[in-house]
Amino acid sequence: MNKNSPRKTVPARKTGPGSQQNAHTPMPPRMQILRMARIASLLKKNSCPTAEKMLREYEKLELEDGKTIRAKYSLRTVYRDIDSLRNDFGCPVKYDRVNRTYYLDDHNWEFNCPAQLSESAMLALVIGGRIAEDVFPDPVRGRISRAVDEILKGNSPEFLETTLIRSLKVFAGAGAVEESPVFSVVFEAWQKHRRLRILYDDQRGGMQEREVDPHVLFLYLREWRIKAFCHLRNAPRTFVINRIRTAYMMQETFTPDRAIIDSVTPDSIVSYAKLRNVKIRLTGDAPKFARASRMHTKQSFRRMRGGAWLFAVPEVPAEVVVPWILSQKGEAVPLEPPELVEAVRKGAQATLDSLPPVSQ
Repeated sequence: MNKNSPRKTVPARKTGPGSQQNAHTPMPPRMQILRMARIASLLKKNSCPTAEKMLREYEKLELEDGKTIRAKYSLRTVYRDIDSLRNDFGCPVKYDRVNRTYYLDDHNWEFNCPAQLSESAMLALVIGGRIAEDVFPDPVRGRISRAVDEILKGNSPEFLETTLIRSLKVFAGAGAVEESPVFSVVFEAWQKHRRLRILYDDQRGGMQEREVDPHVLFLYLREWRIKAFCHLRNAPRTFVINRIRTAYMMQETFTPDRAIIDSVTPDSIVSYAKLRNVKIRLTGDAPKFARASRMHTKQSFRRMRGGAWLFAVPEVPAEVVVPWILSQKGEAVPLEPPELVEAVRKGAQATLDSLPPVSQ
């Protein structure tokens, strides 16, 4: 038989609803499950893979798993895995004899076989789940936690004893998980590429209804935000989710815009006007805190005479740098530009003016 000709397969056995594994079929080895999961992913993406493409994906899997390739796979391995997907998991995979590719006949099918994970993968999963619990608000937090529990249930991670899991602490900071009545709607619209109709508080005393396409969901300064295409302004805009008073997910869909997605970087997250060529003199513990508070990817530090440090930032919003300087209690002194020096002076004076008189 020609190696590229379609392989004959036995008739599919009935597996019951969905794609649950046949109750009488032993659980396949972990590496085979990973291979079949990769095939399922290719099929769900409508990529119409050939057997040769699947074979190349198998070799990538071995490397991703942190192992050298133990034995070179062959097309026979691919055919056996496709048979197992079809017969043991009810996969409606079909073969296109003209193009010699595989495709799904029913895209509602799901590959629900429990994942067989390595210890490093399980640890990464638990760490990600714990971080999500402290960063995402409900109901997203609960969904992630339940998903992690479901995956771990099928893996028996003996090395992840209760003490180890409880000793992993994540403190995202006040405000990072502030509850928002519209977060779940915004999250689902971002996930499904659906347009939103929102009522937005511009913090200038105005409420405005807008239709937006949420291309990017991100956390910045302990607040969840979206970078969206605003149909009112006909341009991309950033919206703080806690300032969205109402949100309704519309039927219209959109295609993610790579330019909008790539525009959200550490140097251009917010649309505030930026102060340029900022220079700050640091003493005491301020250099340590400055290095931890990354304001720009190209910020730099240079030792000055007398032991102080010169902290140089190419550009940064005043809304970010002024509160940081004031929080350093005199150990961060602005030098340039003049408008930064004046903004810090006004902020410090306003704090002094608001203090109650010292009682004698």
